[in-house]
Order: sequence, then structure tokens, then C-alpha cells
Amino acid sequence: MNLKFLVVLILALGAVGASSAQALQKVKWKAYGVQFNAPVGFVVEDDSEDGYIISTKEYYITVQLLEGDSIKRSELAKDLKNVATDDEVTQQTKVESFETPQFYVVWLKGNCETDQCMYSYLLDKKEGTGFYLSVIYQKKTDEIPLQILKSFQLFE
Repeated sequence: MNLKFLVVLILALGAVGASSAQALQKVKWKAYGVQFNAPVGFVVEDDSEDGYIISTKEYYITVQLLEGDSIKRSELAKDLKNVATDDEVTQQTKVESFETPQFYVVWLKGNCETDQCMYSYLLDKKEGTGFYLSVIYQKKTDEIPLQILKSFQLFE
């Protein structure tokens, strides 16, 4: 009898956990031909050549074009670390990197005042165009910011 109760409890907790997962949907920043997955139910706060900002109750997402003459892949990590330090991001993780078919990517996480944040740079492999992404969120273990980052693509 205890085993049946334990199985029912595990199934019930799994259902609750699955229902609280954040659904994502594809969004496009048309000014620069960038698309990525974002939490469902977002509100667009800015959609211009200056930036693309969307938010929900749990996330505040900013995408901007990186300004500069020639953005060098070799300097992305150092530049990102400097920006995070200038913004007073505390408890920073080390800068991580990965590649997608279209981008070289660097990112770090840390604390932005009372919230968690992820900062990242994406460098287009073909054109050399760079983008800055920041995601402010609440739960330290939240993997949605990294899912957002990994979903970045260029579209025609």
C-alpha cells in the first residue's frame, strides 16, 4: 500500500512540475533579421533599430546591435566581462562560449541587484554583425535564459 501511495505521489508531483514549465514561442526582431524563442505572453516594450525589448512577469529580455567598427571574436569574452563588471553584476560565473551554425556566442550569469541575469554576445559568422542579449529573471536555477540564447537565428 505504501508503494502505491508513493507512485501516485511521484506522478502527481511530476504533473505539477510539467504544468509549471515555461512555454516558449518564436519572435522576430525585424530591424536586424533576428529571431529567437521567448516566453509566451510577452509584451513588446521596444521594437526599433535601437533595440528589441520584451517582458513578462518573470523575464525582461533586451536585444541590441553591438556598436563598433570591427568586432573581434577573440575579444568577445573580455568585452562581455567588462560590460558585466561596469553594470555591477555580482557573483559572475566564468564566461562560457559555444557556436551555433550562424553565431559565435559568449555568455555569463550573475546577480543584477535583487534579480538573476544572463549577459551574452552573439557574433554573426558571415557578416561579423554582433548582438547583445540580456535576460533578467528571478530563479537562479532557471534554464530558460540559456534556451533563449541557444535559439537565436538569422532570417531572410
